[in-house]
Order: sequence, then C-alpha cells, then structure tokens
Amino acid sequence: MAAIELANVSFGYPSDPSVRVIDGLSLSIADGERHAILGASGAGKTTLLNLLSGIFQPDEGQILFDGENVQGIGPGARSLTQVFQFPVLYESLSVYENLIFALKNRGEFDAEASKRVTEIVGELGLQESLERKPGQLDLYQKQLVAMAKAIVRSNTRLVLLDEPLTAVDPIRKWQMRRVLRRIQSRFGMTMVYVTHDQTEAMAFAEKISVLTTEGIAQTGTPDELYERPETPFVGHFVGSPGMNFLPVEALARDGLVGNGTTMIGFRQDWALIEAVGGRPKDLFDVTGIVRDVRLTHTYAGLEVGLIHLETSDGEIVVAGGKLDIGSEAGIRIHKVVRYEDGRLEATDDR
Repeated sequence: MAAIELANVSFGYPSDPSVRVIDGLSLSIADGERHAILGASGAGKTTLLNLLSGIFQPDEGQILFDGENVQGIGPGARSLTQVFQFPVLYESLSVYENLIFALKNRGEFDAEASKRVTEIVGELGLQESLERKPGQLDLYQKQLVAMAKAIVRSNTRLVLLDEPLTAVDPIRKWQMRRVLRRIQSRFGMTMVYVTHDQTEAMAFAEKISVLTTEGIAQTGTPDELYERPETPFVGHFVGSPGMNFLPVEALARDGLVGNGTTMIGFRQDWALIEAVGGRPKDLFDVTGIVRDVRLTHTYAGLEVGLIHLETSDGEIVVAGGKLDIGSEAGIRIHKVVRYEDGRLEATDDR
C-alpha cells in the first residue's frame, strides 16, 4: 500500500504546453485510504489519474509514493493497477485465466498467490463464474472480474478507479459500491476513485477532493463537504439539490449572522417552511412565492418533498410539506454556513 503526495504539480499537454490542465496542485492521500476525486467534465480528473499512473509526467512539482519521488517512473514500475469505465479483459480466456494471467507471466503464481486469488474470488462472489468467458458475463460481473484482476497481486501499492460504475446498471451500482468498500477494507489497499457522480463519491470515499479547472476547491470527509463547504461552489456542487445561498441583506430577522458575514448558505432540511397566512413577514427569515412543489414521499402520514420558493434574491429550495403553488410562504432557518467574501467563516446552529 502507499501514501500518495502531490506537491505543487503542474501539467500541460505538448500540443499547447502554455495551457496548464493541472496547475500547482497539492494533495495528500493516506496509506490505505479510499479517496475520491470529484469534478465536472473538463476539470482535469483523467489527467490527474494519468499523472498518478505514470502515463503522464508532471512539468513541475513532485509525485511521491511513500516519500519516494516517482518522476520518470512509468506505470509498470509503480506497482499500481487501474480499473476503467469499461472492463478490460482477455475475451479468449476464462475468468480464472484472466485472474492469474499477469501472475503467471511475472512468475508470481505460487501457493500464496493461489490462496489470495481464491480469497478474492470468494469476497467478490465469483466462484460460479470462474470457468466462463467474459462474453458470458453481464457488465456488472465483468467489472467484478476487472476489480479482482486489479487486486490479485499482493504488492499492488495503489488501485486507480476511473469512473468504474458509469456503465453499470443503476440498480446494481449500490451493490458495486458496497463490494468496493468491503474489499478495500478487507485488503487495506489505497484506492483513488475518479468520478463526476457525487453519489458515488459520497458513498465510497473516506475523503473527497473536489476538483475544478482552478485546482482543488476542498478536500474533506463527505460530512465535511456537505456540512461545511469552504466555498459556495462546493456547496452548489455537493448535494442534490445544492446548497441555497443568500446575501445577508435578504434576511428579515436579526441575529442570524455575525459581523463580517456577507453571505449565508443552508441545506434544504436546515429550514422550516410554512404559509405566511397574513402574519407579519418579519416573523420569518425569508419570504417568497411558492413556484413548484415536488412531493417525494410520506412521513408520519404527511406528504413531504422539495418546495421551490421564489424570493427577491432568487429561487431557493427547502424541504417541506404540501403548499399551494402561487401562495406566499416563509422560512425560518435553524442552521447556516456563514461566508465572508466567498470564504467559509463559520457554521451556526440557532
């Protein structure tokens, strides 16, 4: 296993080296950690993965595995494996032959390696598929085999996962996430998971780095990113729907924010919404007109969902019960994240 350190790494493609796809990026990944790189298309996720794998070499900065600078060392010598969006398997070989192929080629298929293969096959539930060819498997099963291939070597230091669930049937994605967590915990390997899907990142990773074209916006646990986004961008990007943001001037009641606060953010379930019903508006933090109600489930016999409220400072979305579209409603916010000039200042419970 390996602790990974990227220190002020920069990279630009040879076709236009003046454009830095990765510019001054620094990141630490602990030994044995499940780490997700989360970002939109074009943020540089695949480029970063290729830098870690050794396909690309940084123009500036260092990449260290357990303190060793791997500059100039290619993928084969970094003792890492990679799982792609579409599984890469030898179609003419059985599942078992796929798993031991690399081990036999390297002269590493001994009794200990055979025992590890058997253990991994059991962990992934592949016992019934060992004699099948890849063409006889569905995509989910193929991805399990690709995952097994990635971890059969005992000296693998790092497993890179390049959006491995994108093509998997949505119904089975949760199964694959559970399997990935289980085998990572069982074998203690360092895993870096690249995805644009926040659900996958939040469900899989111990730490998540939100990558943008400007670099890493924030690294933290899933809870930290959800509860304390360091910038409004992270708040918008993490969560479905994203965090609501309002300038302090939009708040009707005093005492919600401190000195220096210029903006507040709050999640959909951090506010209570109800009809104004002729009451004074200053009883609420914010008031507006109900523009959409999307009921999603029932709780204690009541319909609840997401309510879109149009305010003088834009639309916000809060969790609540059934309200009439076009009616006036107000919210009382019981928890906020405070920002000063776009940077996290504090989190307050009321």
